[in-house]
Amino acid sequence: MIITIIMLKINYSLFWKEGVIIKIVASILLWVAIGVTGVAIDLVTSSLLFVWFTVGSLASLIALILNYSFTVQVITFISVSALFVAIGYPLAKEALNKSVPKTPTMEEGYIGRELTAEEDIHDNALMKIDGIYWTVKLDGEIINRGDRIKIIGIEGNKLVIKKILGGEHQC
Repeated sequence: MIITIIMLKINYSLFWKEGVIIKIVASILLWVAIGVTGVAIDLVTSSLLFVWFTVGSLASLIALILNYSFTVQVITFISVSALFVAIGYPLAKEALNKSVPKTPTMEEGYIGRELTAEEDIHDNALMKIDGIYWTVKLDGEIINRGDRIKIIGIEGNKLVIKKILGGEHQC
């Protein structure tokens, strides 16, 4: 009988150790899975939002290594992830937006272009540019048919034009 009790105690202590090992392995797998998933989603979407959850999972792994409870690991994950999403995401987006050149719209591509007026323009008129009719708004003096004009800007859906005076031609 004493041997049976000793065997039960040994088995219980082995089971308890195995239970702790199972909990540790499960925690490691959870935090690694969350980290890998965050990186994978960001690689696919290029959003730079989910990578911050990877940082939170790394902080939780550090809490696990330091032998903190699972509750502390979850709190660490949530707080570190929230902090990095709140601070890191806007900074990363700003840096990314600075490094990617802005693609001009079709209208913005017209700015600086020089054309010849096909009709007299007093204030607003329709003008055909590359096969598309645009409303143009005059900035400056009246334009007569045959005058050289330059597109100098955009106001809403109108192209702003100006008469090119003698020495303003670009070669």
